Amino acid sequence: MDNLSRVVVADDHQVIRMGIEATLDDMPFVERVGSVADSTQLITLLNARPCDILITDYAMPGGQYGDGLELIAFIRRHYPDLRIVVLTGIEKLALIRSLMVYGVNAILSKTDDMSHLRAAVQATRIGRRYHSPSIASTLRALPPAGNYPRLSQRESEVIALYVGGASISAIADKMKRSKQTISTQKVNAMRKLGIDNDADLFKYAIELGLTQKKPLGE
Repeated sequence: MDNLSRVVVADDHQVIRMGIEATLDDMPFVERVGSVADSTQLITLLNARPCDILITDYAMPGGQYGDGLELIAFIRRHYPDLRIVVLTGIEKLALIRSLMVYGVNAILSKTDDMSHLRAAVQATRIGRRYHSPSIASTLRALPPAGNYPRLSQRESEVIALYVGGASISAIADKMKRSKQTISTQKVNAMRKLGIDNDADLFKYAIELGLTQKKPLGE
């Protein structure tokens, strides 16, 4: 990454977007290339403008590409070099662990001061992870982050689609892969997430609000 980092902001609340923009505009090593309110606008912008870092709200409903882990999985697949900073009002351990496994670079709690955004962007620029104080406190219940293998782009999208209501057959059709390949990717992703069976996978999905968002047909 060169000296100037190109950053895009995604949040469905205008006041929060303005606060993020004000913070970024005071950072001399950042070029803000755009701000959007949903995932449809985000993907349109990413297709049109080169970008190094995405700062996004976790819950951002209404767009064509969903939000939360569904959107992050899509971005990881289609823009693998994009670094991601997530802002969230959810401090559940399952969510934080999932964001780490999905390869999110920085996680900020909305209960923490916005000043942590500057530190998060600085860390993300040089390839380091950053967690705001509330997130770091929750993470103390986890083993060291290095013990968590990262999901591949395909694995993350398979899990996001599956817990969203899509069958293995529907996912295979969408991704133009065999059912065996999709099944293997699902199993591998569950192992990385520390989940042993579908019942626990759907408990995990319910806790994160992922189930039955955009089911695919058979």
